[in-house]
Amino acid sequence: GFEPPLPLTDSLFPHQRDIVRWACLRGRAAIFASFGLGKTRMQLEVARQVVAHATSETAGDEEHSPLFLIVAPLAMRGEFRREGEAMGMSPMFVRTDAEVDAARFVGVCIFITNYESVREGKINPARFVGVSLDEAAILRGFGGTKTFREAMATMAGDDRRDMSARVVTDGVKYRFVATATPSPNEFIELLAYSAFLGTMDVSTAKTRFFQRDSE
Repeated sequence: GFEPPLPLTDSLFPHQRDIVRWACLRGRAAIFASFGLGKTRMQLEVARQVVAHATSETAGDEEHSPLFLIVAPLAMRGEFRREGEAMGMSPMFVRTDAEVDAARFVGVCIFITNYESVREGKINPARFVGVSLDEAAILRGFGGTKTFREAMATMAGDDRRDMSARVVTDGVKYRFVATATPSPNEFIELLAYSAFLGTMDVSTAKTRFFQRDSE
């Protein structure tokens, strides 16, 4: 993680400012915040800070300027645009890599897309320096869903889509999830976030914290 390089926007409430700074310091973090606490604004501010930090590391390399991707349900794109405009930002909704290419050359660096575009391979998350999964509870389907497998393969660098082999890469450097606080009993959901963020592999967590039973 890193210390936020820009002054945090004044439009954030104190709890939002604390969470944004904590998330940046971790570099990979889960924002578990109940409905109404401002997950949309927090994700946008995290994205702004990540882009600023990464830009300072790649100064002068305009061809590879850092980009940030927020993956959200399609119905959320309007809220992200409205909140972004209120914060003085201009996040753009895209569905394909071609749309990303067209927008980045006019100065857009924060993008929003829907889960289907990632799941169907229309957008390659590996080209982004940071990603955030909004309404991340979609991962609770775990290994049994294509959405989870694609997120792990394209963002977390743990590709098990071909069940005969496992390919491990670095994945996207900065990764975040945002969702209403999971129930303390939703162990599988929590393990899914742990795996995506690179906190602990699922099999390691099961061995350490649970009595494993193959049946």
